Order: sequence, then structure tokens, then C-alpha cells
Amino acid sequence: MIPKDSALIEYVRYSHFLGKGKFEPRYGAVVLATTGPPRWLALGSAEDMDATVSRCQALERGASNAGALSENLETLYRQLWGPIEQSLPPDVKRVIISPDGQLNFVSFATLLDSEERFLAEKYTVQYAASGRDLLRDVQPVPRTLAIVFANPDFILHSSPTIAQADGAALNATAGAPGGIENRSIEDLVFGLLEGTQQECDRLANAFQSWHWSAEVFTGPNATKAALLQVHAPYILHLATHGFFESENQPDTKSLEQLPVNLERSVTYSKFFQNPMHRSGLALAGAQSTLEAWKHGEAPAVENDGIVTAEDVAALDLKGTWLVTMSACDTGSGEARAGEGVLGLRRGFLEAGAQNLLMTLWPISDETTVQIMTDFYDVARKTANPPQALAQVQRDWLVKIRKEHGLAQAVRLAGPFVMSSQGKP
Repeated sequence: MIPKDSALIEYVRYSHFLGKGKFEPRYGAVVLATTGPPRWLALGSAEDMDATVSRCQALERGASNAGALSENLETLYRQLWGPIEQSLPPDVKRVIISPDGQLNFVSFATLLDSEERFLAEKYTVQYAASGRDLLRDVQPVPRTLAIVFANPDFILHSSPTIAQADGAALNATAGAPGGIENRSIEDLVFGLLEGTQQECDRLANAFQSWHWSAEVFTGPNATKAALLQVHAPYILHLATHGFFESENQPDTKSLEQLPVNLERSVTYSKFFQNPMHRSGLALAGAQSTLEAWKHGEAPAVENDGIVTAEDVAALDLKGTWLVTMSACDTGSGEARAGEGVLGLRRGFLEAGAQNLLMTLWPISDETTVQIMTDFYDVARKTANPPQALAQVQRDWLVKIRKEHGLAQAVRLAGPFVMSSQGKP
């Protein structure tokens, strides 16, 4: 299943025995190529590498200087890629990376070698949640229907409320179990995404010129109910806000210690203890729902605009060739060693998507429109979405670095990754 010019890199986070009952978390990698036996490479301390990943994440999200970002990307290259590169057969041009732990949040294409070349300039970089996913028999649907959700109207004033105010009512509400576990979901703000309308219009025109059927949902029509009714399109494109909130520590006061008349927001519930509920997409009415939750109200869950990763996993996407999440942080989630990422990426792959394009940090509306336009054009011509993303991302990384410097190149063109299943 591994093409001749390719190698599969399976990263593993494991406990290394130090003796006398002591263990240290470390990373290693299994390298599988079409020639030669599998190779195991011990890479070193997981705590050190995770710390470098965290520094990179902070620099990629903030107004960082190029020097600090370059230093950390070179460090990651030495830690994660240097030993692997030395073990690869000379004819390998494409690498299929299966990350583990915090490495799920690394854009390997942006790593820098000692000559400050992007890894994407040396190899075609692709991803899989697990090497075994490459063995799955995935057959795309034999049609060319593309469905686009973009520029939702996040504030709707007609959402019916099915629960009000006191704790007993909330505890009885489907989808809003009782308890006090999370206080951060309701602090999200879903602002207007007018740039995604341009993205949507460009894609719709492109699909039409390719003689593909297209269905477009925007504004008040970009609803959760409409998404839940989607049935195995060839392409599903979602240009909206994504979110993931890390789990807060439970309040030290138990539920019994709180005053009986305390209003309990839906977002305090145990429902949000599940990482598949804390990760999701925002569609029409999502901001109205957040405001309602703050007042102890619960809009009808079937169309509240909050599409959780668990909702996504229940979609019918078997045979869907490509899902694109053109939104900020859609690749985020809770990473567990050996289990992958519990979040939107897990949801869409469970739903059956063959290729899933997602982002690891916030994206720019203006630049993303151009990158998406180029990506779809190359994907149509090559019939190979992972190859198309690798090519377009490489070109944009080089172009932006030349025009605006390293930090802008990584921030604008670096966040895109694609996880695939089925034969490469």
C-alpha cells in the first residue's frame, strides 16, 4: 500500500523503562519503506519535544519574530526529522506521517533544516491518523456533487427555547446534562466571516465551470439541520468558525455545596467534559445559542448552530472524497497517546471522509481564499487531494517567505494539514 517513492513514518509516544520502577515518556518512530525491513528509531524525551511543540504553537499564533520561530522550527526538525531523514532510502520523495501525542499539532511541512529550507521543499508531506488507515477500502461516490457551507448568520432571533433557567430544568434537558465542569465555551465569540462569502462564490463558480453540481448554504440557511441532512457528497466544504476548548479543572465546590437558587449555565454541565463535545463547528444561530446558554436557556439542540465533533461522527460521509474545514483551529482536539486526536478530525474520519483538510491554528480570510482556489484547481487536475495540498502549500510557503518573511509564511500557509484513509 506504500507507493514506490514513499515512506510511512509512524510516530509513537511510549514509556521508557529507566530501572527501579522509574519510567520516562519518550518518542520513537517506525519507518516503513517499500524496500528494506521496518526500522525503529528512538527519538528522545517526549517532554522536551512537547515543550518545543508548545513554543512553536505560541509563536505561530502570535505576532512572533522570525528569529524565534526559525530557531524552534529548526529544533523540531533536529528532534523529529533529522534521525528519520538519515534512515530513508535515497529514492523517497513522499512521506506519509502518522503522528502521536502532541505531534498531531505539528505542521511538518514548515519544519526548517539547517539551511532554512522547509521540509515541504524536500518532500511531499502527507498525513494519516494511523498506518492501518491506508489499508481501508474507501470508494468515492461516483458523482460530482459539491456542498458548501459558508458565511453563516451566527445571530438568529427566532431560535426556540426548550429549557429555562433553574438547575432542575437544565438537568432534564436532552443534550444539557447537569453538573459543573466547564466555564469557557460560553466565552467564545463567533464574529462575522464575510471573507468566506468570497471563498464560497469562487468555489461555486469553479464547480460550475467544471460541470459539477453544487449546493450552497450561506447566511441563515447555513444551519446545523441542513448539515445533518447531508448525504455522501463528493466534496463537503465548510468555511466557518471552528472551536476547541481544553477541559477546565472541576470547581472545588461540589454541586451540593452551591446555593439552590444559583442559575446554572448549560456550559457548566458534564456534557462538556467529553472532548468530542468541546470541539466543533459554528453554524447559523451559534452566537444566539451562546447568549441563551449564559441565561440558563437551551435552544432546540437539533438546530442550535453548535455542531460538535460527536454530531460530525454521525454524518453520512461514506464515499465522500474530500471534506475541507476552511476554518480556524479545526485540527485541534485532545491528543491521547495511541488514540489520535479526539475532536473534529476524529469525527469526520469516523463519518467516512476519505480526505480531510483541516487547520492547526487561526487562518487569514484573504490568503485562505487564494490558497483554497489553487488547492481545488490542482486537486481536480491530479485527482489526488493530499498531493495537491502538499504542492500548493509548498508553493505558498516559498512565495510568502520571499515576499513577507518566514513568520508570515508559516502563519498564513503553514496551518493546513490533510489526513487521509484508503490506498495512497
